Amino acid sequence: MEHEIPKVVFYQAINFFCLVGLLYYFLRKPAKAYFAKRHDDLTSAIREAKRLKEEAEAKHQEYVLKIRNLETESTRILNQIRAEGEASKIRMIEEAKRISESIETEAKRAANNEVEKARAELYDEVLEQALAGARALLTKSVAEKDQLRLQKEFVEKIEAVQ
Repeated sequence: MEHEIPKVVFYQAINFFCLVGLLYYFLRKPAKAYFAKRHDDLTSAIREAKRLKEEAEAKHQEYVLKIRNLETESTRILNQIRAEGEASKIRMIEEAKRISESIETEAKRAANNEVEKARAELYDEVLEQALAGARALLTKSVAEKDQLRLQKEFVEKIEAVQ
């Protein structure tokens, strides 16, 4: 009898199988419901994750397009600013040329006025010197009566010229 299974092991096996049977009987529906619910939760979580991933990918594509558009727009704006700068530069150069021509014209006019003024002053000075010389000469060589007559004639001629 040494190879026989002791009765205690036999009773323990019966207890174990009874316990498993009772657990199966009482926990079968709640366990099945729990695992079904768990399956449904995981399935819906996977669906939600896929949906969120698709939304994220769509947003990513949208942002990539926006970035490309911004790069294109920034290049366009930069080119426009450069063109406006060149146009502004040309306008400023043309304005500077116009102003320099105007200044040159004014300078020529002022120089001509100064030359005319200097000529007039020189003419007056030469005239005064000529008069002074003529008076001195007349005073020495002409009598007082002739001198008065000559002065009168000279003044009349000058008045006629002016």
